[in-house]
Amino acid sequence: MQRRGLDEDALAALAQTLGAVLEGGEVLFLEGPLGAGKTTFVRALGAALGLDAPGRVCSPTFTVCMVHEGRVPLMHVDLYRLGEAGPMGAASAAFEALDLEAVAETLSRPPVVAVEWPEYFDDPLADRLEVRLAYEGPDRRRIEARAVGPVAAARLAAWRARAAPPSGSDGAPGSGDAVHGSSSGTSSICQRSKTAGG
Repeated sequence: MQRRGLDEDALAALAQTLGAVLEGGEVLFLEGPLGAGKTTFVRALGAALGLDAPGRVCSPTFTVCMVHEGRVPLMHVDLYRLGEAGPMGAASAAFEALDLEAVAETLSRPPVVAVEWPEYFDDPLADRLEVRLAYEGPDRRRIEARAVGPVAAARLAAWRARAAPPSGSDGAPGSGDAVHGSSSGTSSICQRSKTAGG
């Protein structure tokens, strides 16, 4: 799926549309340069997942991982600092050390896992939805999504159906659509976000 010419509100709306089709257990890889809107996308996604405090979603660059409780929990991982810390593969080792499976077992249901800077992860998961954000001008973004694996392919198809451009679209900004896909306890670096009251 591809959309062009998105302002911040349109990007957030598209993320919320994705959040509406996620059930928990999915993995999202968010790619793009600094400031492209990855964290903005995750915050809007979290609102659609019914997080207890979606406004608390922020970049976990220094904590590496944040867990947000809600109707569908969100595990937000940022490998940027780990990738800068050493050779390729170091981020994958650090990712393994997070022991996300153990953290996920403490949640009410399987979380959606959103990973920023997945290019620092040299052993990508077999089933994932890859979301690439790019600049198209000072206040505009482009988004492309690609599915790898059967679960991700099903979620991409559902997202695409919900986010379909209006019929009779004239190709205006934000209306482009292309599909890419194939069917083929908390540690010190994975912290829980506080709820609005705590």
